Amino acid sequence: MNKFKKAAIITGLVFTVQTAGSAVVLPPVVSNARTTYVWIAPYQGRKYHYSRGCRGLNRARSTRHVTLHWAKSHRYKLCGWE
Repeated sequence: MNKFKKAAIITGLVFTVQTAGSAVVLPPVVSNARTTYVWIAPYQGRKYHYSRGCRGLNRARSTRHVTLHWAKSHRYKLCGWE
């Protein structure tokens, strides 16, 4: 056998023996991402607003506080006043 094949077989056996006796534990995933919330007027259009006091929300009967991801996935677009 050539040296590369021997090294590959030995490496494979070492990893097999090491992982066979113990469970593989993955480190926890730490997310630094923060959820961004926006305001929408669900009955008056398809725009989202970063501020509750935005000029585009002046005439809205009601408003909802939703995540930016939710608003974009429901085809809301950014208000033109911001």
